[in-house]
Amino acid sequence: MTTQSQELQAMIAELESQLADAPPDMREILRQQIDAARRADQMLIAALASAPQFARSALSPEMRAFFTPQPPAEVPSWVPDSVTRREVDDALMRCPADASVYAEEDSVGCAVPIAPGRIPIRHGLQLGFLRSTGRLQHQRFYERGLLRWAIEYHATGGRSSVGFYSDTEPRVHLEEGVETWFAPNGTVTAQSTWRAGVKQGWTRLWEDDGTPVTATRYEDGRPVESIMADGTPLPTS
Repeated sequence: MTTQSQELQAMIAELESQLADAPPDMREILRQQIDAARRADQMLIAALASAPQFARSALSPEMRAFFTPQPPAEVPSWVPDSVTRREVDDALMRCPADASVYAEEDSVGCAVPIAPGRIPIRHGLQLGFLRSTGRLQHQRFYERGLLRWAIEYHATGGRSSVGFYSDTEPRVHLEEGVETWFAPNGTVTAQSTWRAGVKQGWTRLWEDDGTPVTATRYEDGRPVESIMADGTPLPTS
């Protein structure tokens, strides 16, 4: 089974775990999502079985160096990637002095209470968990409602992305610096560089086994150059 198929199977299990407690008007939506994920898994299996196998050309030393991933952003996380929902307590959250812990079945977060009947302002660490396994779904850190960094996780475990943010208003997320995406097996599959939510510089893509695919260079969010793994130019529009 491929890592993509494993991820789809884990996603199906998570959606199925939500069915029992879902409101009646949400159950049909969940069933449709489950059916869509199952169809996607079947299509993936069929496509891989029929896909021709091509020999990969060896890269030149220059292109091999160009496609070497940068170190992922080192966000200041203190919670282990392996933590489960039942292992989380108030001490682990390390909420700021003016924030309180708010806990639900599949989430725990720090927030500053404001007025009765109003949603508290996220301030500090927020953890989300999968109902089906109790594994981490995300770690996100906020300052007065503004996202500062985030780690997202695959349903099968392991990081799916990590990066910093420079939000200036709530719920408007601005990526900052190097953002890295990972395959379920831990291999880097994409890296982009951002400035205040705008792509700047090279975005590189790899297959799940680490084989380089393409790279595109951006200026102020606009693609200006694109190449294949061997350096062959590609159209940018």
